[in-house]
Amino acid sequence: MTETDDELKELREQTDVGTRAEAETTDDGASELEDAIVTLLGEVQSGDVSKTLSVRDEQLAALIRGLEETESLDDVGAPLKEALGRDDGEDVTDRSELLRLAVRLGIQEAAPEVVETARDANARHASEQF
Repeated sequence: MTETDDELKELREQTDVGTRAEAETTDDGASELEDAIVTLLGEVQSGDVSKTLSVRDEQLAALIRGLEETESLDDVGAPLKEALGRDDGEDVTDRSELLRLAVRLGIQEAAPEVVETARDANARHASEQF
């Protein structure tokens, strides 16, 4: 090998990004989050951790209840489902579903890498249950 070949080989090794799994193992924040989610999925399923979340926000409470009282939940739920690519064929949106969709879309828009980590954690949890 010539000196140029050696330099090219060294440069390739320095810039090789590797596989996605290798990249994730170097990202401690994402792997910590993924590990936590996998653990918590099991705890939620076993009933050790509640699957219910609470939010205290009087303006949001008034908005959601107003949508409910005016039978407008579907008017907001349908575009949320569309934005998330979830066409479940159901026209009826309840309060809980609307909030789930809104939170998911918000996190997806603001932090798509977190959603990807959560997907990986769900897949890992499912494979560990098999």
